Amino acid sequence: MTNGKPGKGRKGRMIAALLAGSLLLPATLTARAEDKGQEGPPTRAEFTKLQNDVREQRALIIQMMQTEQQRYDLLLHLLQGQGGGTPVPGLSAVPGPGPAAPEAEGSAPERPAGHSERASEHRVGPGAVEGRVSVQGGSADEIYVYVENVKMPVKNHKTFEIRQEGRQFHPRVAVVQTGTNLVFPNMDAVYHNVFSNSPRNTFDLGTYQAGDKPRSVVVTGPSVVDIYCNLHQKMSAKVLVVPSVLFAKVHPDGTFRIDNVPGGVRKIVAWSPDTKPETQRVSVDGTTQVSFTLQHQDANAHSNKFGQAYGSYRD
Repeated sequence: MTNGKPGKGRKGRMIAALLAGSLLLPATLTARAEDKGQEGPPTRAEFTKLQNDVREQRALIIQMMQTEQQRYDLLLHLLQGQGGGTPVPGLSAVPGPGPAAPEAEGSAPERPAGHSERASEHRVGPGAVEGRVSVQGGSADEIYVYVENVKMPVKNHKTFEIRQEGRQFHPRVAVVQTGTNLVFPNMDAVYHNVFSNSPRNTFDLGTYQAGDKPRSVVVTGPSVVDIYCNLHQKMSAKVLVVPSVLFAKVHPDGTFRIDNVPGGVRKIVAWSPDTKPETQRVSVDGTTQVSFTLQHQDANAHSNKFGQAYGSYRD
């Protein structure tokens, strides 16, 4: 091995020997002709035969050099782990991996720690992601786990209703897919003004009362949407907008399972309105296990839709 390439020294020595032979051969034949000349000049037939011998020898040397080059190229090709190649007589080909298939839609180029790059190139069928979620520093009533890097189109925009009743939002936590139409009917005898300043889903539905036509908004980007009322500071709700139907609510014992997850490297997120989200990348092939530990965090005070503190009317 020379300069990190197998067989390079051997190849160079063989080529040099073959070239030397090709250079010495005409001289040898010329010497034979000169020896023949001591007894008399060679005949035309003898000279023609010498020329033919030289051509045949040169053609044989070129063929040997080409065969050696093919052997070297194939050996280097196989050692580099690429497989394939044209079989060369006398050199058995080593079977290599087949061509890589594209991953499912929404795949991410990112690889989990310790994940084999070549293993991820093989196409795998849908699998499942299951595991357990625990919370430290407090509790969380509602926890969801979803697949972040798989997108699925919404054929028909779904409608999800969040009522304003008893000066609260009901439900206060929801998970919907991108493209869902959120409808906010006012069931109270007072005015409400639903708004959100969350990135990717900012809106202001204005002020309306019970009996007015419910106002709505379509959430278009995956994100967490913090929803408030501009008139009542204690009214709040959180809506997690996910890119697909691949999500699950965590059971009271902390377990969850998401089926029909496309194979490949997937980004799995555990989320709760009472904790910081946690993300892990896993290679989905069959049933994949994953566990999360979430950290509890207290809710922060929020401003009104103008970014200012609420006035005295805070109910």
